[in-house]
Amino acid sequence: MTPDDQKSATAEQAPAPQISAVGGGAETVREEDKVHLILSYIMFLCLIPLLSVKNSPFVTWHAKQGLVLTVLGMVSCFAVTLPVVGWGVLCLLWPAMFVMAVMGILKAFQGQRWRIPFVADLSEKF
Repeated sequence: MTPDDQKSATAEQAPAPQISAVGGGAETVREEDKVHLILSYIMFLCLIPLLSVKNSPFVTWHAKQGLVLTVLGMVSCFAVTLPVVGWGVLCLLWPAMFVMAVMGILKAFQGQRWRIPFVADLSEKF
């Protein structure tokens, strides 16, 4: 068997990875959607995929979730005006929001619709 034959035999035997989604079906991440999925969780840049991508409900779902996460982050800025409590909320909430955004990007690349608690419920309302 030549090396080329071995490569083709290995490629034929390897099953395509199945990616789980919320509805139980599998969703594949298209190459053209990867940049939009990253932008979905970066502050107000989530508006770019939300307004420009019309043919991918997967990208739109993540962009809505990123928009709600961004709005919650901006609302938390007003908590700073409260003495002591506001700074505590801000110091705990912003690192948690950063972690949620990174997790959202990673799950989106895996083809999963990861529901961020509270944020996903709000994003489904619009």
